[in-house]
Amino acid sequence: MTKYYNEGWFGKHPAIYELASFFIRALRRHAAGKMSKEKLKIIDIATGTGAHAYELARLGHQVTGIDLDEKMLQKASKKINGNKNLIFANGDGSNTSFSNAEFDAATISFAMHDVPYEIGINILKEAKRLINENGFIYIVDYNDLGSIGAKMLALVANLYESPNYKPFVRRGLYEYLSVCGYRIADKSTFLGAVQFVKAIPVRV
Repeated sequence: MTKYYNEGWFGKHPAIYELASFFIRALRRHAAGKMSKEKLKIIDIATGTGAHAYELARLGHQVTGIDLDEKMLQKASKKINGNKNLIFANGDGSNTSFSNAEFDAATISFAMHDVPYEIGINILKEAKRLINENGFIYIVDYNDLGSIGAKMLALVANLYESPNYKPFVRRGLYEYLSVCGYRIADKSTFLGAVQFVKAIPVRV
């Protein structure tokens, strides 16, 4: 991923990003609790200030959060606070240095809508490489514009989101996953506006 999309608006305004994270904390906590009862080794891609990674580690998962933005990671590191299940590292989610099948799962929380289509595709392909044969990816993000809730949220989101937001919700997450060889195993929404998607790679 290019530095522009990690050190642009959110990189310059990490405090605003952190405030936004506070308001969606309940959604992140719901997603973390819903993801798996089994304790997993997880990579949280584009972790930002580590809000989602923190919720996962709080439940006992072993979590590595990666992000390109050092300012974000500085804020994320404050969440470790002695939690041995949680680490953060500088890394490009579309091209990491981790080994094949190193993780049980990959998570991406409110990040796919912030990157161009091509980078989003590369992130999903990299996630596929990183998870083992029984692994899955779990994505939390804006829902596609097929519901009233999503359309209502879009009226607000259009005021502050990056230029990549509109193409993302119009195209729909399913297209990204399909192109990268995933099938959706489970999907739920919050008021039709935010989606929680568990997807499994189709192994040939």
